[in-house]
Amino acid sequence: MMISGEPPEDLSERQLKVYPGEQSLPLTNDGVDTFRTASRDGDHKDRLIGEGLLLTGLKPGTFAHMTEEWLEREDGRLFVRVPGDRVECVVSPGRRGRTTSGGGHPCQHCEQRREGYWTLNGTLQPRRIPVPEAEFADFMEAYFAAHDRVCTPGTVNHRLKEIGARAGFEKTVSGSNLRMTFGKMLAEKGFDAEIVRRVMGFRDTNQGKAMAQRYFVLSEEHGNPPYYCGEETDSGDHCRRTVFFPDNVCYRHE
Repeated sequence: MMISGEPPEDLSERQLKVYPGEQSLPLTNDGVDTFRTASRDGDHKDRLIGEGLLLTGLKPGTFAHMTEEWLEREDGRLFVRVPGDRVECVVSPGRRGRTTSGGGHPCQHCEQRREGYWTLNGTLQPRRIPVPEAEFADFMEAYFAAHDRVCTPGTVNHRLKEIGARAGFEKTVSGSNLRMTFGKMLAEKGFDAEIVRRVMGFRDTNQGKAMAQRYFVLSEEHGNPPYYCGEETDSGDHCRRTVFFPDNVCYRHE
């Protein structure tokens, strides 16, 4: 089985309320490996989309609008900074097939609903996401050094469907499946709920906190040790907020 199935029988009523629907269930560990292999078996854009969505947790519509300006290096590590401002949408090639910054066209969604601009939907907020694997981080930078855009959201979803079919998935793999998988990975790594909420982009509301709890309900184990900030606090103790890398400090001590 490559996509998780029915919820475990021992979940409480409260946990069942946040358990995702069938279209949003995460991939199993075998499913992740198979999907990544199928992504690499395609062209460079298949790999960017397949592994990129899996390793950032971005929604397809957001990922489609990523540009080189979203990438930033800090202490040798790559981060994706999702902007909060409106950005002119030029991801559609138009009739001439052009995708350069000066000649692109807005995708259908941005043209019809956002006056030709892309922006985050109201339930999410700007954030910075660490790219967890150095080799894929290098690949992302190389891609955007040669290409100024990804593609339209429709093309992202179409390629996901093709990658899933090539991997042998019986059901269509969606961006929701990959986003849920990324959140589950964070929970299994040992990050606390506040860090997971911030990385996934949920707002600091009761609804946002409930959405983040889904990933902990889905996680099956917490075998990987978490990394802690370790900076001295006002009380003289060491900060125990979780961070992504062993030499990082938390947002309170940046």
